[in-house]
Order: sequence, then C-alpha cells, then structure tokens
Amino acid sequence: MNKSSIRSFGLAIFLVGAILALASRFDVNIGQPEKDSSHKVEELQNKLNQANQEIAALKKTVKQVHTTEETTTDSSEPSVKEDNNAVDTTMILQIYSGITPYIVAQKLEDGGIISNSVEMELLLANAKYARSLQIGSYEVNSSMSLEEIAKLITGKKQ
Repeated sequence: MNKSSIRSFGLAIFLVGAILALASRFDVNIGQPEKDSSHKVEELQNKLNQANQEIAALKKTVKQVHTTEETTTDSSEPSVKEDNNAVDTTMILQIYSGITPYIVAQKLEDGGIISNSVEMELLLANAKYARSLQIGSYEVNSSMSLEEIAKLITGKKQ
C-alpha cells in the first residue's frame, strides 16, 4: 500500500465519523433502527381527544352558567338597581388637552359612573357642549345625571 491510499482511507474514516457525529447531534437516524414513532402519535392523539372532551365540558358549563345568570338577572333586576342607587360610585375625572368626548364617556363608563358611554358621547357632541371640554380634574359620582356631568366638565352654568 502506498501513502496516498492510506491517506485516502484515513480521510474517509474521518468523514464517516464526522457525519455520524452530526447525525447524532441533529437526531438523524443513519444506520440505526427507527424509533417507535407510532407510539408517540397514539399518545398525542389521546391527549388531543382528552383536550377536546375538556373543551366540550367547559363549553357546556359556560352555557349552563349563562342561562342561569339570565334567569337570575331577569328575576332580581329591581333589587340590583336598588343596590346601585344605595351606593354611589365616585371618581376623579381628568380632562386633558385634546381629549375627545368618546374618551371622556369611556372613562366615565369604566369608572362605573354611567352605564352607557354612547349617550354621554352624543350629549357632549351636542352643539350646546361641543368643543367646550375644560381641562382639569373633576369629582363625579354615579348619582349625577348626564346633563349635570356635562355641565360640570364643560364649565357651563347649571
């Protein structure tokens, strides 16, 4: 054997070792028996079926709770209103430069002062109050009417 064939053989052994090392690093099965992937597929399929059953049960529970709440709110609606009138919600409303009637109405609704932000937005867009929001901090509460709140934050006389 001459030197060149020994070198070629050595280089071939080195390349085969490098390929096998890379294959094991990247989890490629070269010349190795295949792993049992059908078992993994069955396991994942079972987990999927379980999750679907749980979702169906949760949807059913939500539907039952929703129908129960509807019947409860229909029968006890007057007492809820009495409770809301008994406890006034108060908040500090910050009016800053460039604020829109929509944002003011949303803040009031989020604070529990008013129940419908669209009504307040339409009132503030009215020609009587349009473009007259006054910058500042205002203490408002849920016992105030929409008209009272509008007059307060626009500086109009009451």
